[in-house]
This record gives sequence, structure tokens and C-alpha cells, in this order.
Amino acid sequence: LRRPHSPHVTSPHSPTSPNGSWSWNMVLRILLAATAAIAAAEESSPKGLASCECIEWSGLDTYVVNGKLIYTPADDSTTYEYPTTYGNVECKAHDSGLPPFCDKPSPPAWCSQQWCYIDRDKCTGVQVYKSSFFADANVYYSYATCGASNQFKVWFDDSSGGQSLSAMVDVLQGYLWSTREYIEQAYIDLPSSATGCEFSEQCPCLECYNNDLWGAKVDFTDVGAWIRPSSTTTQRNTMSCLTKGIAQSYNRIAAKEGEPSKRVGYQYFADQMTGSYVGWPNIDWCLGDFDPRFRPWYSSGSTGPKDVVIVVDVSGSMSNNGRSDLAKEATAAVLDTLEWRDYATIVLFNQDVAATYSSELKPVDNCERQKMKSWLEDQSWAEGGTNFRAALNGAFDIIGASVKAGETSMCQKAIIFLTDGAAEFTSSDYSNIRELSVKYDTTLFTYALGSGAQKDVTKQLACENRGIFYPVPDGGNLKNIMSKYYEYFSAGQQVCTPSFTRYQDAVTGKYLWPACLPIYDRKSSQAKLLGVTCLDLNVLADPEEMQKRSDWHSLVCKASDMTKQCRPMEMSECLREKLREDYSSESVCSATSYLTTSCPCTDPSCKDDEEFIDELGYFCDTWIGDDCNTADADWGYSYDGKMAVLQKCKRSCGKCQLLDPCPYTESPACEQPTSSGTSCRACRTDKVSGLDIQGNPMKCSGGDFDTSAKTCGAVADSTTSTKACHLAIIAALVAVFW
Repeated sequence: LRRPHSPHVTSPHSPTSPNGSWSWNMVLRILLAATAAIAAAEESSPKGLASCECIEWSGLDTYVVNGKLIYTPADDSTTYEYPTTYGNVECKAHDSGLPPFCDKPSPPAWCSQQWCYIDRDKCTGVQVYKSSFFADANVYYSYATCGASNQFKVWFDDSSGGQSLSAMVDVLQGYLWSTREYIEQAYIDLPSSATGCEFSEQCPCLECYNNDLWGAKVDFTDVGAWIRPSSTTTQRNTMSCLTKGIAQSYNRIAAKEGEPSKRVGYQYFADQMTGSYVGWPNIDWCLGDFDPRFRPWYSSGSTGPKDVVIVVDVSGSMSNNGRSDLAKEATAAVLDTLEWRDYATIVLFNQDVAATYSSELKPVDNCERQKMKSWLEDQSWAEGGTNFRAALNGAFDIIGASVKAGETSMCQKAIIFLTDGAAEFTSSDYSNIRELSVKYDTTLFTYALGSGAQKDVTKQLACENRGIFYPVPDGGNLKNIMSKYYEYFSAGQQVCTPSFTRYQDAVTGKYLWPACLPIYDRKSSQAKLLGVTCLDLNVLADPEEMQKRSDWHSLVCKASDMTKQCRPMEMSECLREKLREDYSSESVCSATSYLTTSCPCTDPSCKDDEEFIDELGYFCDTWIGDDCNTADADWGYSYDGKMAVLQKCKRSCGKCQLLDPCPYTESPACEQPTSSGTSCRACRTDKVSGLDIQGNPMKCSGGDFDTSAKTCGAVADSTTSTKACHLAIIAALVAVFW
């Protein structure tokens, strides 16, 4: 349920982005800008700068077969033929039209830029990069020596003008799309018996050197990886070859856009299977116990916005075997998977509701997260009896109050229920929870901790309410198990547009603005999360300088719209059972095994009209979880208005055909959107509210638009303690660039 109960009450919506793709006007502007950049480069010396001249690559002959330069990507099974002049002797757009990146209808911006190979030891004054296409050759190249500028300079220097800053969102999305397409195809092409690929280690980084600006040992010429030591040989081999492919994209983007001598900005990828990490620049960093899969940027990059109520048992039995400490740590870990576009609260229970963090859901920005963690520390964690009924009814009361008040993401809702005890739960109790779960589109994830936990009740609650039951033994890794709830949403949602966030770099104190996009394993009909890739806006330009422009709001609004978009949840019971069986046979609800079964899939040709606004001013994605058939009875729509919603919003209304059996052997890739969506939703309808990525109210542009990001104290409500906000700042500094 997304709206307040009264159809006449305006509620905050989850503004979805304009999808940020390339309209004809946008394509024309990019082509003109690229043409201007190439023309400028041609006016300079075709041999590059005198301080960094183009050279003929001495190792060229090693890679030439039958008069063609042979490029072999990460999988070692596909080859591409390039001209032997590729990169040699002169500045030229050597990649233009060449696979695997630049032969697409909307290739990344670097494809049209001039560059050449150079002698690293004889170059001064320009940033050079190691070739990841021919990594074994130890050859370097440069765009800068050929006069190339990054996209921000091309569009927004004093001589250009006419371009909105929101176009930088399209540039970021274009780079993320090209990276995703390449990695997904490289993964499909990897042989099952891959023997591994050469890659640059991050721990230790032997080529890294101290840099005062970055406050670390870095190597800007290369991409590095840290593969988790506990990975199996097969996992390590796969990850090493993916690293090689990721480097081919990251290095090119950095070479075209990055200015690492002037500003800090990262590109990074985390792997879902092992929690390994790949990043540009290569940095001397050993992750140890740190797991990027449980960071907000990862979970928000792989799922849509969500509402979460964390319900935790604090009865007397929680004092056994350190369970209360484990529960407190696990609750904090769940909070670490949430972002500014998500809403959450906490309910602690024993024989009744012992304590609630808030009577309504709260958006989980950095300050709110730290307030929640501080609140956890102040509670009593092991006294009294156990009452499941009071706890769950209390959780649904909060959800209902939040929907009525508009304090919700307007998207999927989840209750995370943890107990180590037993309690009476009748058939009428089960029926009541089922009704509330359907009414508020809420999934129940239940966790039975230790030998005394009542598994039959917690399992039935999960099975009857589209969730997963997790039995957790004493001594089990409760923190990781509870934090993985978001994998359920990533399995049921294919996220095709980036999510944006911001965090403070611990060393420089600068705010970084990453855009993140999931990478999928498409080897079967059901796409599976392979990992998440991110690109900081800071790689392209300095956000502090961008904020001085009068159109900064256009970028903030577009990035916020895109991030707050609700994603359809397409989860069949077949797929749920696979997820349950992946965790434990105890979690399976049906007597039938689905492991070898092909699950039904949604017709990929069935889509919403993303430009449609219904008669009350709402976009299609705000209908996700609502019953569109009752739009007239429940929300005050006319009959024609209801029928328009059903016709225009088929995917969000759940009206797409379910194909059973699924006819696909590989899951269809996301389609690039066809509308540039340059206008903010807040400029098109008044049915938006909530906060943007900077903590300001979502609104259309205007003279009073606040371009600054709210500080911790300004975002928090008036009851926030100074200590809590100081803790938020300290946590940001401790988190390095996380």
C-alpha cells in the first residue's frame, strides 16, 4: 500500500527517475561536443604534446596475426581483430566503431576521443594509463596528450553553454551501462573450466605510491583487486578473469574523465558470491573482515527502495549464549544495508512491546542511522517473557500509521522478525497477519535463534507471508544472515537504472557521489545478482564546483528521482522456494523441490508507460503493491481514470502475462530507455514529497532552491542529541570511503 487511506490526502511519492537515456537532442549534443573535442585535438599536434609524444608500440608484433592486431578479452575464448595502426604513432579516435565497447548504438563517450600509446618514462605533465586490453605488454597510453578533455569540460567550459548539469547523470548512466553490458557478456563467455587470468593485486599493491591528496598509496594507471582469501579455486579463477574485464572498462573511463591529480573519485565493483572487491585506482588496501556486500551503496545499488521494520526479541532468554549481543550487532548490520531513500524503524519485544524507536518509519540517512544505533545501546536486551502477537501487531501498526502519514518509500515493505523463544500463536493470529501482509504488501523474514526458538511458528509466518524462514544455531553468523534479507529483493527485481548516494571521504573530507548499478548473471532464464558496479560523479567533475552553478538542482533532482523509483517485485513461489532451499532445507515450505525446476517468468515486452501521470497526479511506479482494480473504490478515481491506470501501468499493477514454462534460456537484458526525462517529477506534478539525496525537500527548481547538503543536525528532528550527530560524523570518518 503506497498512499494514505484517504484519496484526498497528498502523500510523498517515490519519484522515479526519468530513465536518463539518450534522446535525439541529447545524442545530437553529445555528438556535437565530441566533434568539437576531436576538432580541437586535431588542431594540436597529431603526434601529441612535445612533453609526451605518441610512439609506436614496440611489442606490437607479438599480438599481430595475419596482418591484424588480435585483442583477446578476459574470457580467453573470444578474439577481436583491430588494425595494426591501433594506438600507434598518432593521435586518433582509435576505438571508434570497434568492438566490444564502441560498436554499440550508444557507445561510451571515450569511444570518440583521440589517444595514442606513449612512453611512460618520457611523459611529463599528463596522466598516463596502463593498457588493460594488452595488459601483459606493459604498454601505456594517454588521452590528455592528444588534447582530449573530460565531458564536463567539453560541455561546461566558458565557451560552450546551453547544456544542463542533469546531462551528467546521463553520462554516468552511459558509462555504467557499457560497463554492465561488457561484464555480463564476459561472464557468459567464461568457460566453465576457466583457469584464471592475470590481474593486479590490491593487497599488497606493489606499484602504488604515496599521494598526499588521496592520503593513501595509489596507482592511477591501473585497476586492482582484492579477492577474498576464503574463495574457492573456481571462484578465484572466475573473479580474476572478471577483474581483467572490469579493468578494461574502468581504465578507459578514468583515462577519458579522471583528473586524479586534482580530485578524489573512485570506480569500484563488489562480487555477490564472495564479497571480493575491484577498484580504480589501484590502492594499497587489504579488506580483511570488511565485506562490501553489507554496505548501503551495495544493497541500494542492487534493489529498489524499501520500508523495513526490524522486530527483535529482548526477553530474558536472550541473555543465554550472548544472544542479546548478537541480536544488537545484527540489527545494526541491517541498518547498514539501508540508504536515504529507504525507511525503517525498530521494535523490541518481550511479553509486550518493550520499546519502539519511532511511531512512524524514518528515512535512513547517515544521521538517522547513527541515532538508531545509539538508541539500541540504551535499551534493555534480556528481561521478561515472549509475545509474538503483540510484537507483530505493533509492527503493522507502525506501517499503517506511516502509510497514512506518507512516511514511506511507497515501495516494498518487509518485517524482519528475530526470536529465540516460544509463544502462543493461534489460527486467528495467523489469519490476521496474512490479511495485514496483503493489505500493506509486506514480506516477513523470520529468524529462529538457538535451540529454544519456536521454529514451527516462525517458519509458518514466513511461508504464509511470502518470506523466508532462517533457522540460526547458537554461534551462527547472525549478523551476516540477517543482513542478507535484501538478496530476496535483488532476486525479484531487475534494476535497470542507477541508484545515487553520497558519503564523506575520511581522508579528504570531501563528499563523494557514487552512482551504482547491479550486474547480473544471465546464464539462465532467471537473472541472478552477480555484483554491483559504482562510478563516483567526482571522477567526472568536482561536485563542490558544480554546486556553484545555478542549475545544480537539475542534477540533484534527476539523480534523486532515479534513485527513489519503485521497482516491480516479480517473485513467484517457485523462485521463493529456490531461495529458501539455497539457505537450508529447513527453510523450504513445500514438499516439492524446485531446485531443478524452471520457474515462470514475466513477459519482458510488458512495460509501463513511464511518462504517464494518472488523473490524480501519480506516476505508474507508485502503484506497485496497490490493487489497481480498486482505484475507484479505494482512492477516489473515476472509472475512466482507473481504466487508464490499468492500461498504462501494466507492470506496476501486476498485469503482465506470466510465462510458464519460461521460454528463455537466458534472462533478457535491460533495455536502454528511450526518453531522456530531463524534467524533474516535482516539476510535472505536485504529488511528490520526501527528501532528495542532499536531505532537502523534493521540489521543482526555483530561486529559493537550497543547493547545499543538509548537515546531520539539520536533517535530524529536534529531539536529536548532539552526541548522536557527533557519532554520525565520527562514523563517516572511520568508514574511510564507505
